[in-house]
Amino acid sequence: MKANGRKKALALVGAIAAATALAAPSVEISNVQQQYPWTNTVDITYTVQGVSKTHQTNRLDHIVNDTYFATFEAKNGNTAIQDVDGNTVFTNGLVQGNGTFTAQWHPKTDLQLTGCTMTPSVFRGEEQAYLVVNLEANSQGKFEYWYEPMSTQEESNKRYNTNEYKTKKLVLRRIKAGTYQIGDPISTGRMVQAPNTKHQVVVTKDYFAAVFETTNGQYRRIMNDTTYSDNAYPVVRLSYNMVRGNASVGALPGYGVCSNMNAKTSKIGWDLPTESMWEVAARAGNLEQWASGASAAKLNEYANWHSSGTLPVGSLKPNNWGLFDTSGNTWEFARDNSRKGGADLKSFTAQNADVFVPITGADNSKECLCGGSYLSSDPQSYTLISARYLNHSKNDGRDHMGHRLFYVPQD
Repeated sequence: MKANGRKKALALVGAIAAATALAAPSVEISNVQQQYPWTNTVDITYTVQGVSKTHQTNRLDHIVNDTYFATFEAKNGNTAIQDVDGNTVFTNGLVQGNGTFTAQWHPKTDLQLTGCTMTPSVFRGEEQAYLVVNLEANSQGKFEYWYEPMSTQEESNKRYNTNEYKTKKLVLRRIKAGTYQIGDPISTGRMVQAPNTKHQVVVTKDYFAAVFETTNGQYRRIMNDTTYSDNAYPVVRLSYNMVRGNASVGALPGYGVCSNMNAKTSKIGWDLPTESMWEVAARAGNLEQWASGASAAKLNEYANWHSSGTLPVGSLKPNNWGLFDTSGNTWEFARDNSRKGGADLKSFTAQNADVFVPITGADNSKECLCGGSYLSSDPQSYTLISARYLNHSKNDGRDHMGHRLFYVPQD
């Protein structure tokens, strides 16, 4: 088997070979061995070189500077081998420096295989493009790390699109301050109850948008509610009030997902987005009408619409910033109250998109939803990035309504 730099054959049940990614830094697998007696666990010994300047605080609260992560991918020919969680790429997580380490892999198959390859990679990160929060009870919800995309946005998408980040952790993408265009670029009037013609808004301060709609597994951990399944389907049937609760609560768990996140992380700033904040994140610089671009022909590659139910988050393609399911799957709550008469959002949008300004004359008992859902029968309207759904009670949750968490740093 050929590798970049060396040729190495490793025994594992049949034969499994190690491909070596020799970038700067580099990683090389020296041994792959199943545990005996068989425990559905494979030990991978690997050596990392070329790592420098890694820094970590004692509390695992904020890792900065040059931080590296090791990932592994196993294939049988061109077919990726899944682990027990269904992931095709798994990570050994943070690389503390140069040296030899052991990762544990839990393949779904019994590995009675031949001709397999395992490819390791090490990616360098920088500060503050992603924020990851560990939701497990023993982590106390501390911010684990924030860093830039790996070698490319595609590599970041692959890294995070795993069961771990959909259930046990919460990963958010930074949206940088700046001027953005939102609204329907053609202004055809096809909006769902809520016109939203093209206009510019200003983001005055960086904020973070969750890569995925909040899942059952994440909700289970945020709210400490074990009646919810530990899976990657979006949590639904929560009302606006159940999600937002008292978003200003910081010291103690409160009523609502946002207030519980404030308490879990000891940081106030978790909330639903304004309509404009949501659309800036959902567009990710896309100035066309749909997630698929100027045509809805390939929208089914990005949006779960006109189907029998929700899909696990991350099942389809993400947008340019690595946010999944911003069209279809579930309608997502925005913070804004429902503006009356289907008035154009442009008439009400504050110049500063991230500054919440209550809409004069809005119905305070009803909220606005964004993004479409699996029940959207018309892709020409319901799955426009600018689509809105109005006049839904804040106390009512439905099977096709979910939410995406946002975080605005307060310091």
